[in-house]
Amino acid sequence: MSLRTLVTDPGAFFAARQDDYSLVGPAAVVVAHALLALAATVVVLRAVGDVVTPADAGAIVYASGGQRVSAPQDIVLALWATGALYFALWVAVAVVAYLGSLYFDGEGSFRRLLAFVGWTLVPTLVPMAARSVVMAVVFLDAPDFATEAALQEWVRSEIVGHRARIAAVAIRPFFTLWMVYLWVLAAQYGRELGRRQALVAVALPAAIATLNAVGTLAALAGRAFGFL
Repeated sequence: MSLRTLVTDPGAFFAARQDDYSLVGPAAVVVAHALLALAATVVVLRAVGDVVTPADAGAIVYASGGQRVSAPQDIVLALWATGALYFALWVAVAVVAYLGSLYFDGEGSFRRLLAFVGWTLVPTLVPMAARSVVMAVVFLDAPDFATEAALQEWVRSEIVGHRARIAAVAIRPFFTLWMVYLWVLAAQYGRELGRRQALVAVALPAAIATLNAVGTLAALAGRAFGFL
């Protein structure tokens, strides 16, 4: 069953994997998120990594051949935290769904549920890829910055209102809501629940993700109409 089925008939996608407990594919999806974030961040660091304030005195340097990337330690640690966030989301949603399904005497192993939840992150690869491409393209043309103030001014004038960046941000909530719908199906087929029972099992992460999506759309609308 191909990934196309996840788009056209997600129920059939999960039903066909009832006996497939492999975590290789789902893990690859999560790794893809982290690599996209890494790729964009490397481009950004190459553009601004030399702008180090006294508070960022601790720097980490990556060197390979003639290439060198130097960045404040806090930025590098934040990058690693971003990559870890996707793995944390994967496991956290699976844990909450599993615990919630216990109330309904759900059947099926945690490993199968974990695999199914991993597949639900496929939709958010689209906005992640779009954002990474936009940020990479914008920062590849960035000038040299002598001070942090110059960098901040450039970001305010060139990045904040960039139409492509705003578009990439605007599409993400819709893919997030799609992911939430897939969480319900993952719990339903992974733990053999009814649709309503599955919805209750993932209610907590679903509510948080939905509020985040709605908040993003509201903030974009507020800026568009001059309210923010």
